[in-house]
Amino acid sequence: MKLFKQFPMFSEVDIDWEYPNNEGAGNPFGPEDGANYALLIAELRKQLDSAGLSNVKISIAASAVTTIFDYAKVKDLMAAGLYGINLMTYDFFGTPWAETLGHHTNRKALEEGGWAVETIVDHLLAEGFSADRINIGYAGYTRNARQVEIESLSPLKGSYNPGSGPTTGSFESGTSEWYDVIYSYLDLENQKGRNGFNVYTDQVADADYLYSPESKLFLSLDTPRTVKAKGEYAAKLGLGGVFTWTIDQDNGVLVNAVREGLGYEIESEVIDMEPFYFEGINVEKDEEQSDSDDAQKVNHAPKAAIELMVVGGSTVQLSGAGSSDEDNDELSFSWGVPSQIDVADKTAEIIEVVVPEVSEKTAFQFTLFVRDCYNEPSSQQRFVLTAVPALSQVQPEPEEEEEIIVPVPDEEEDTTPAEDDTPADDKTSPYAQWDASTVYGANWGSFEIVSWKGHNYQVKWWSMGNQPDLNCGVGGAWTDLGAY
Repeated sequence: MKLFKQFPMFSEVDIDWEYPNNEGAGNPFGPEDGANYALLIAELRKQLDSAGLSNVKISIAASAVTTIFDYAKVKDLMAAGLYGINLMTYDFFGTPWAETLGHHTNRKALEEGGWAVETIVDHLLAEGFSADRINIGYAGYTRNARQVEIESLSPLKGSYNPGSGPTTGSFESGTSEWYDVIYSYLDLENQKGRNGFNVYTDQVADADYLYSPESKLFLSLDTPRTVKAKGEYAAKLGLGGVFTWTIDQDNGVLVNAVREGLGYEIESEVIDMEPFYFEGINVEKDEEQSDSDDAQKVNHAPKAAIELMVVGGSTVQLSGAGSSDEDNDELSFSWGVPSQIDVADKTAEIIEVVVPEVSEKTAFQFTLFVRDCYNEPSSQQRFVLTAVPALSQVQPEPEEEEEIIVPVPDEEEDTTPAEDDTPADDKTSPYAQWDASTVYGANWGSFEIVSWKGHNYQVKWWSMGNQPDLNCGVGGAWTDLGAY
């Protein structure tokens, strides 16, 4: 309690018990560990509250393997006062204890129920845990293996020989720290490996690894690409956030990647991260050709999708009024707004914005943080607003050096105005009345709009003498923009 009073910037205490009902360094263990864990949490919560530190939260570092996680009886811990669950979603593989070659911090499982970020998160959500209490981790170090023979790059399949001696590592056998990785094995700037190593991507597991075909050394790791993907995954599911083990191993590139994945707005760009999000090799060329030859064509049913799009120039409101706090604390709001958009008050509960007019489909990302009276932030919420030009403003792209063919009406079709076809009063029309003797669309990109018989029409290509109301369907020279 003295520590938190002396250093009030600390807002959370994390307990790392590795692991209840599992043997560690010769410790006694048993099924009663879960109940004892709850007693520990309850006593800690009691002491914090008694010391006037009710704002200090309690979290745990938890196993990311479902069977081991369940021994901790985390629901009982939540009832006793636990707030957050920091899932140690790394060390799925390591030498010499791993039975087969694998990834150590992959997002997706290679087989149903296999060790992976999504496996443990899906398990917790299915058990009823609140998403915003769940945090996932990324690794600032590798797990290495020697004498590796790879049978398949994606999905990863192969073997290794742990042997009796140490495996290459920075300080610890079989573990290389991030700063060692980028100087010895991974060249991010040139999107390749160093010193004979190649970068590989297992698209099935959404995991990257390094491998030297000559030395047979294998390094499983998180890269900027995989870390950003974890951030995007956490934001999509509304998880509490992402943490790392450990921050001192990072040169700033990985934390940049996860923050971009979570949707943080860049305030000052020191380095362009985009080139670092590259995929490595994921399939051998001959294997790719073989797969293509052997694949049988299978028809798949289409998938319907609806997307909300806002026409540029429109005014919209974004509301944070649905935000809540289980302690019923007063909330403050902090909006992140794209630089192209002006907002009167970024601390308001509801903001009103004018969507910029655009010439093509454009995405604008907004973010919202909510804080309680203890200045404790919420997880970040993101909203992507898609702006589009009005349909009447969308012009077809010209083909390169394409000869313009003048459409010729069928002989039996009379496209000239009938004698009784009289236009509406041109004094009230917003555009010049259509004229049968005028050439429209003569200059590609200049698609004139005319008024005719109470409607406005826009030409689609070269046209002369084609009456708009008779030539506005499929294959017609005009687009009907509606009545005026």
